[in-house]
Amino acid sequence: MSDSLRESILYYWAQTLLFFGLNERALRAFRDVVRENPKREEAWSVLGFLYAQRGELSEAVPAFERAVALKTDDASLFFNAGFTAQRAGNHLRAMELMQAAISLDPKLDRAWYGLGLSLAHVGRYEEAVPKFREAVRLQLFNPYAGYHLAGVLHRLGRREEVIAEYRRVKEFDPKISALMRREFEIEDRDG
Repeated sequence: MSDSLRESILYYWAQTLLFFGLNERALRAFRDVVRENPKREEAWSVLGFLYAQRGELSEAVPAFERAVALKTDDASLFFNAGFTAQRAGNHLRAMELMQAAISLDPKLDRAWYGLGLSLAHVGRYEEAVPKFREAVRLQLFNPYAGYHLAGVLHRLGRREEVIAEYRRVKEFDPKISALMRREFEIEDRDG
């Protein structure tokens, strides 16, 4: 059997295991795939997901890093790598990856949101504001982007903008707006 045929069989076997929800076996199979062909970006990406799903971020982050090194034109892949770096607490790397995702697809709302989250996490609130605003513009009914936008505005002391964002979110999400009301101390007369 040729090496390329063996590699293809391993890859499709791993995909089949994943399709049937046999994630532990799929994880082992995808490890075999990347041992067989370390340049198989899709396998590294799936490994990143599977490790992240298990909470093994110390394995997930390098798997996604390998994937983005091999495939430099996939905005969603850069977002996933950035999200995983963010979950692992590496906000500076997450910002780089989110920015790369945005460069590839400026309409990827979740990358703008993720970039805003990491900026806020490291205390760069003023820079986070336009990132959250863009996430809101691209996905008007994402209450979490509105919540986090209001959060950075609150930290910056921009009360009127906090109230305006609260009112916008209140129009479509009562649970998140109730959280905003409590957290940002919004009175009945304000909302």
